[in-house]
Parts: sequence; structure tokens; C-alpha cells
Amino acid sequence: MQIDRPISIALALLIILLLVFFLVMPEYKTFGTLQTQLAKLTAQDNAEHDYYAAIDRTYFDLQSRQEDIKKIDDALPQDSALGRLIYYLQETGKNNGLVVKNLFLSKLSPNNSSANTTNSVKGVVFSMDVLGSYESLQSFLVSLEKSARIFEVVNISFGSTSTSAPTSISTPGLSQSQSQSQSQSQGMYSFSLQIKTYSY
Repeated sequence: MQIDRPISIALALLIILLLVFFLVMPEYKTFGTLQTQLAKLTAQDNAEHDYYAAIDRTYFDLQSRQEDIKKIDDALPQDSALGRLIYYLQETGKNNGLVVKNLFLSKLSPNNSSANTTNSVKGVVFSMDVLGSYESLQSFLVSLEKSARIFEVVNISFGSTSTSAPTSISTPGLSQSQSQSQSQSQGMYSFSLQIKTYSY
């Protein structure tokens, strides 16, 4: 028995379609899924590569700016180091011709402008009574301004030399008013300063 050619063609096409539907299509779908997963993994790998490349660039940039970072750390240290600050103010005053009579911590409080007080900048205010000339005071203020650390002079008041005048300026045998007038004639005056600095 001979099968007509059109019927055989139709049967062959049907068999091909069935083979494609049951064998090729599942493999094609699997291939498409694998391609999608590969694209996702490639994108993730590229993103991680860019991320670590950015970290490397930032690291090398920071390494090349160590001097600038040290200046920032000096200007705004992480601890207040009150002992070093007091010593620095005393030595700077002495080196600029001022006699430091009193120096004490006036206030230590966080900056209220930041809501998060854990990482906020803390202000440290020192009160300082010194004796010296206007030129010495000016030189002292210039030294504070040139310092690596941030200093802000909040207040300066001028007083008379009669209060707590050091013995090195007074002459034995003179009264207190005579000693005061002698100190003023030598250009010595009493100053009270409030100096503020900052730390983390």
C-alpha cells in the first residue's frame, strides 16, 4: 500500500513539530534561563569589580594625602586631650611674653547643632588669665591662629594689674598702687580670655 505524498509530507511535518515541541523547546527554554542567569552573574561580577576598584582608588588617594589627613586630625582630634591643651596654652603664652596666672577648663559640652551626640563635635572652652603687654597678647593670638589645631577666641576682657600681679613685676618697698602704676608704665596689663577648641 502506497501512502500519498501530501499525507507523508504532512505526517513528516507533524513528527518534526512534535519533536520540536517535546525535545527542542524544553532545551531552548533551559538555554534561555541559563543565559538570563549568566547575564545576572556577569552584571553582579562587574558591579563588584567596579566597587572594589573604587575602594582601591580611594585607598591610594588617601595614601597620597596622608599629610592633609594628619593636618585634619591635628585640627580636630578624636579626643580632647585636656592635659596637652593646657600645656600648649601655657607654653604658647610663655613663649609670647605672657605670664599665665590662671588657666582652667570652663566648659566641655557637645555641639548642640547635631542631633546625633555620639559623633558630634564637642566644644572645649578654657578660661585664661594672663599678664603682659598688648604686643605679647597680639603675638599670642597670632600663634593660636597659626596653630594646627582650631582655636576660637570667644571673649577678651581687659583688667587692671592690681589683681594677682606676679612678684616678678612688683618692686619690694612699693605700695600696691605704685606697683600697678609701674606695671602699666612698663606696658603690662591683665587680660582674661575665653578660648574655645573642638574635638570629636
